Amino acid sequence: MSFLKTLKKNKPTATLEGYFISMLAKSKFGKTTFAIDLAKEFYGDLESTLLLATEIGYKTMADVYAINVTGFEYAEDEDDETQKGFIEVVDELIDNKADVPFRFIVVDTITALERYATAYAIKKANREDQPTKRYTDISDVPWGKGYNMVAEEIYNQIDRLKKAGFGVFIIGHEKTKKVKNRDGYEYDFTTFNVLTKTSDIIEREADMIIYGDLQTVKGENGAPEETRKLRFRSDGNILCGTRFRNFPKEIDNDVTLFIDTFKNAILGLYNGDEKAVKEAVKEQTEATEAKAEKAIEKEKESPETFHKDIDRLVKDLDNSVKVGIAKQFKEILGDANFRKCDDIAKLAKALEYVKSLA
Repeated sequence: MSFLKTLKKNKPTATLEGYFISMLAKSKFGKTTFAIDLAKEFYGDLESTLLLATEIGYKTMADVYAINVTGFEYAEDEDDETQKGFIEVVDELIDNKADVPFRFIVVDTITALERYATAYAIKKANREDQPTKRYTDISDVPWGKGYNMVAEEIYNQIDRLKKAGFGVFIIGHEKTKKVKNRDGYEYDFTTFNVLTKTSDIIEREADMIIYGDLQTVKGENGAPEETRKLRFRSDGNILCGTRFRNFPKEIDNDVTLFIDTFKNAILGLYNGDEKAVKEAVKEQTEATEAKAEKAIEKEKESPETFHKDIDRLVKDLDNSVKVGIAKQFKEILGDANFRKCDDIAKLAKALEYVKSLA
């Protein structure tokens, strides 16, 4: 049967965790507070929310579940159980999805996470390229490939979370840079304080980019007064936007107001039919879980998963043992570098060999 005969009309996503949301603003705007308050008010509590903290901005927040992320693959201090690596956390969330309550993941901040991803990308490029002169900076990787690697490594993990059925909310600091268009017109543009490639991939993939606008204005008594707005439509000078056609340009920085605005936007997509929205939430939640189960099962049999499992077992072994493992890998895989092998059967055999040593 032709797929054309089975096509169905699309129903807009009606759940908050169904969207990839990001937010940028100045330091001390209240980005972390907004994300946590949003989760608490939307879900009724924080039981389903996990904060991945690359910066410790949650110390004054009650009831929040948080993990200190101090590296990209593994933590800086692997013996400290209070620290984890970003990939390590993503792996555990996906592997244990059925046993954990978390469904809404807040990454705070993408700015700090990128620093860890950069160090990881340099290490990976050195391992893969084996250059005569080792790369010490991401700019050393030829043809600008390093910048792409950083962005892709970050988004690969976000995409894994999304495919496994988790909602993702990313927080980032802002920076303002000079931009020149084709006509030579130069202007200031405020975007994420990350590499251009990383910002580009977030801009492309996010369903909503919120700009937290902190301004000082003249108050009623003439004294300086701070105002905080959430902006969703760019004036050309800031990065923000949303896929919702009926979202306002800006609102006050108020979680309740944002949730009401979000729910009204969803309702508008269903022509004001509240019953249809409730049915869509139920259907989409069930469909998301079914897709997530398939994605998780598929990932378990991927070469990347075998690479990570082998790496975990090998990395802490003595060098003398690693020499013997390399010889055995060459026999099993055809290459001492197990990361170059994509053959599942061979990788499974290599993994069993390493497990036997442990």
